[in-house]
Amino acid sequence: MTDVFFGGIEGGASVSTVVLTNGNGDILAELKGEGTNPWILGIELCLSRVNDLIKEALRKADLNNDIKLNGLGLSLSGCEDQTFCKTFENKLLECYPDLTEEVIVVSDTLAPIALACESGGAVIISGTGSNSLLINPDSSIKRCGGYGHILGDEGSAYWIAFKSIKLCLDHLEDFNYVPNGYSIDRVWEAIKEHFNIDKVLDLLNVFYGEKKEKSEIALLCKTIAELAEDGDELSLWIFSEAGKELAKLIQSLYPSADKMLHKENGGLHVVCVGSVWKSWGLLKEGFMNQLDHHHNTQETIVDEFTLLVLEKTVALGGVYLIAKKLNYNFPYDYEHNYRILFHYVHERQDQ
Repeated sequence: MTDVFFGGIEGGASVSTVVLTNGNGDILAELKGEGTNPWILGIELCLSRVNDLIKEALRKADLNNDIKLNGLGLSLSGCEDQTFCKTFENKLLECYPDLTEEVIVVSDTLAPIALACESGGAVIISGTGSNSLLINPDSSIKRCGGYGHILGDEGSAYWIAFKSIKLCLDHLEDFNYVPNGYSIDRVWEAIKEHFNIDKVLDLLNVFYGEKKEKSEIALLCKTIAELAEDGDELSLWIFSEAGKELAKLIQSLYPSADKMLHKENGGLHVVCVGSVWKSWGLLKEGFMNQLDHHHNTQETIVDEFTLLVLEKTVALGGVYLIAKKLNYNFPYDYEHNYRILFHYVHERQDQ
């Protein structure tokens, strides 16, 4: 049905993506906008941004700006608690009653799984922050991470940036601190250029004075990746450590996966979301070392999994979720929504 309209939004701390479809699954508009994390913005401003994004998508699709969507699926970072999500849904319908007939609000971990895995699977997000989640065929859930940059975000762009800064800071106070005697010179120069500072004490203003946005600090990760690609040893080591942190998330989720998911073609399907995964070549060594170290010291629990990278916007997963909530016969197309990044099989040793 072409007179049915669905919207989906993937909302991160830094950037949001919105997609608009009709009832036949045709994508009518797709665009990016500002972040929509309600814990960072506050609910009121976040709701306003959601409304603005949908209106902008309607304009881009050359549709009447007054069209009321049949359903809207929001997959937002920070929306982990079901009670909070329900409150957000009610507030959206109350404040913007002409925006959509129905809405569903979920964590940013759920939409990627909905887009790639028909019966359940796992997701590891590594963008500005990090998070992971497993959902089983019976809808039971296992979470790991998602506590923000103060309590977590291991393996994320912010974590990589912060680790780079802290290593340089500690080394400048203790010349024996940096692992393996790696030089900090190129990383430290990159930090000074990124924040437009000259000396260590200037970092106080970055973190406690001006209080740079989390996303602005996380942007340093891109420069560290470029240094690593150029062979800088410290940058390579930092990305290897990030790889270990992401592997730990799989080690945490894997034992809770239903046997049905273990028996999928390629083992447990793990959807990889976020800009840090674009540097898989830099992450892989540490990632594999973490898995191998675990197997050498404990009973094997991770036998087989496949890392998937989405070919379609995660925002479309929001559309999938709201269509399912409405029991709408939407043309779900799972296998064309992703490509395989990496397939892991543990090689068992003879007893």
